[in-house]
Amino acid sequence: MIHTGSRLQAVVVACTLVSATAGAQSVSLRIHPRAGDTLHTRLEQRMEVSTADAEGDPIGKPVTTSVTIDSRTVVQSSLATSTIVLTIVDSADMHTTDVHGADQIAAAERMLRGQRLLLQLAMDGSVENARDGGGRPVSRDFADAMSAMPAVFPRHAVRIGESWTREMPLPSSGPLGARGMGYVSARFRLDSLSRSGRIAFISMRGDIRPSSTGEGVQLTGAINGSMRLDRDRGWMTDSQVTVLIRSFVTPPPGTGRSPMRFVTRVTQRLRTMDKR
Repeated sequence: MIHTGSRLQAVVVACTLVSATAGAQSVSLRIHPRAGDTLHTRLEQRMEVSTADAEGDPIGKPVTTSVTIDSRTVVQSSLATSTIVLTIVDSADMHTTDVHGADQIAAAERMLRGQRLLLQLAMDGSVENARDGGGRPVSRDFADAMSAMPAVFPRHAVRIGESWTREMPLPSSGPLGARGMGYVSARFRLDSLSRSGRIAFISMRGDIRPSSTGEGVQLTGAINGSMRLDRDRGWMTDSQVTVLIRSFVTPPPGTGRSPMRFVTRVTQRLRTMDKR
């Protein structure tokens, strides 16, 4: 006769073994969508910049800029080590509280609408090649912004709980607005998998550090976020990232300008809609 307590203990042991086996299993995390698939994405971003004097007293009101971009990514070919996609911006909506930057924001909004970009993506999400609709090469900053797919995935299989690190330069223009004066040193972790193993849940934490070219600029900051990778579709379907940058700018001698402090906070959400 088997007692209820013995059966319960057996179930607990079995569940523990299954969990341990799942945790020990290595899985691939890579960008590798199917040829012919169309991925509809929405990028929502809000950036707030506060300014203060050297003593930390605020100067004026914080400037807020918001961006919403809806786009389609058409997978043209899917090779063994890379994927070629055509990204088309269907709509762009940008707003700012900076009255002096309103014209610039309006021009950027018009430029983005209808933009077509041909990208060759590596399996880790990095942009290997980028050209515009006319076949002309585009800048690395613009390509990275349009791809909305940071190079965050490891080049080797990983287990649940395993971490990997990446270093990425801050763009010289674009959402972070750090003028190329620093880089991100980030640690990524595979937190868990869905029951079927299809969805990978990944977290990220990192520091923003100054580069050697940042003369006159002291830069510190932090970045954290989470993302979901659909391993069947080979695409990141959801990511949420928060960036905080603190900078102290000392003007060159002889300019007569006083040092200033800036605090930049960026929140970004990228979602892939299920419209096949």
